[in-house]
Amino acid sequence: MFLHQLDLTTALRPSLLPEETLLFVQDAVGLYEGKFKIPQYQNGQSYLTSHRVCYVDHREPRKSSVAIFLKDVEKPEFYAGFLKSSPKITLHPKPLKQLSRGASVPPSPQAASPSSSTPPRYSSPAPAPPATSATWVCPICSFSNPVPSNFDPALASRTLIPPCLACGIKPPTVHVVKAAIAAISNRPAPGPPPKDVKSGVPASTPSGGSVLACPRCTYQNHPSLLNCEMCGASLTTAVDRRLDLLQEPSRPQSPGPTLTSPLQPESVECIKISFRSGGGPIFYERLKNALVQRKWLLQSAPPIPKPRPASGTFNDSYTTKSDISSAEVERPRVVGIAGLERRGLEQRQNNEAMIGGAFEDLEALMTSAKEIIALAEQFASQANLGTNGSSEASALASQSASALSLMTTKDMLGSGSGSESLYVSELSRNLAEWLTDDTRGVLRKEGGIMTLVDLWAVFNRARGGVELVSPADFEKAARMWDTLKLPVRLRKFKSGLLVVQGRDRTDDKTIASLLAWLKALHLEPPVTEVTWDWQAYGRGITAQETAERFGWSVGVATEELEMAEEAGALCREQGIDGFRFWENWLVNMPGATAGA
Repeated sequence: MFLHQLDLTTALRPSLLPEETLLFVQDAVGLYEGKFKIPQYQNGQSYLTSHRVCYVDHREPRKSSVAIFLKDVEKPEFYAGFLKSSPKITLHPKPLKQLSRGASVPPSPQAASPSSSTPPRYSSPAPAPPATSATWVCPICSFSNPVPSNFDPALASRTLIPPCLACGIKPPTVHVVKAAIAAISNRPAPGPPPKDVKSGVPASTPSGGSVLACPRCTYQNHPSLLNCEMCGASLTTAVDRRLDLLQEPSRPQSPGPTLTSPLQPESVECIKISFRSGGGPIFYERLKNALVQRKWLLQSAPPIPKPRPASGTFNDSYTTKSDISSAEVERPRVVGIAGLERRGLEQRQNNEAMIGGAFEDLEALMTSAKEIIALAEQFASQANLGTNGSSEASALASQSASALSLMTTKDMLGSGSGSESLYVSELSRNLAEWLTDDTRGVLRKEGGIMTLVDLWAVFNRARGGVELVSPADFEKAARMWDTLKLPVRLRKFKSGLLVVQGRDRTDDKTIASLLAWLKALHLEPPVTEVTWDWQAYGRGITAQETAERFGWSVGVATEELEMAEEAGALCREQGIDGFRFWENWLVNMPGATAGA
């Protein structure tokens, strides 16, 4: 099975496998099966990872998202595009996958049913122009030369064109391209009336597709000429009109018969990824590098043996006891302070060897990235022993190793006019995925709501100093949560304070939680003696007490209390010690309620 169903995160991004890293992201892509478009898979984003090529659709991401494992890809091919055709990357499955599909090319094309795969869909592109009808006229000596049989107009810039057979001068590429396009098309040239054909036109024009009519005198010229041989009028406009006629009917033929589902392995010949907004060459280069590295083979590989600090032998689980030298076996076991000192010395030697080997070159650093990050976190935890190392902010900042897998840097995004918006949308998805992660619990620890400034500071600290996000980009990404329909949203209070909260959190739920807390205070006696009936009226609360109760910041607590006051659920008391908020007994008096 070449195509697999893709699991998405809460931010509608591909759920990465263990040891899988993100390499590149490109938007405005579509999928082809052979030469034909796949419906519902024409507007989405393509994610290249170290293990897979993923497609996430914009309209229905949960339904129309697929993945291709790189281990199932035989070879990729890149098509640079031509005229209205977008650049494409073709992924061919391995031969075993192709053989297991069954009858891929039936013997009788007319016997195939409409629901089955269409027989004429082959993986090869348009057929090459025949050499008999494709000729180009040399602009120097006017000699008619044949176009090479393997000449492809789409690859004209990279194809070696032979010189003229008469004068030996190399022709311009545009002449050969026009001659090849004119030979491919079998359409009659506009201009000559039908009576000329019936009255016996000379046999020099057997096929109407190999001549070009002059727009002024209707003389039929050779398609490679720029000016009419009879009146000297320019043929450029006619050539352009002819190219439009060639391209207009070719685009609607691209989808062909409608495919029911791309997840049927017997109907998949090859998958093409069409890049309509650029980014194809960079995607192709990184795809080739991922296929060369083959990091998916490291999932089941045994750990790399580490050298012993005391000797040059390797310490791995496959070494038998007989291979260990007798000196190491008979080494006395040291306990107490001397044993702790020796253990610390061996640990420092291991750290020095790891750091020295990792920073030799960039490849070694990427290979041992996890070990280096774990070592840096160990040093950070040792440095925070004397400080407030148990704070929640320090705990969040120490998760930079796991944050690396969620990071989308600007070098992972495709180029083009929409690269900036793509970066902001991917940053918005990263933020939403990071906030809704249950293992981190960022919003849960903050009471379900936190200010945008605090979130910006914590998020940049969690990135470990790599690719820090500017405040402007951070605010743009937060404002895109509603557009992308992510599970978090940006909220603006009356005072202008911007906060981040879950989409399921509403004002009614906040007011209900505040009133439930105030009603619970009717059962708790106050710390100091009061002059009112606290069992009937309860007591007032401050913004500081509310922040401590729900885990909010003081600014958020003040805004929430004022919001409940505007809704009529609370009332305010202004005293010497500041403001206190009570249940709104001005509307619902206990005595009046009891009398009623």
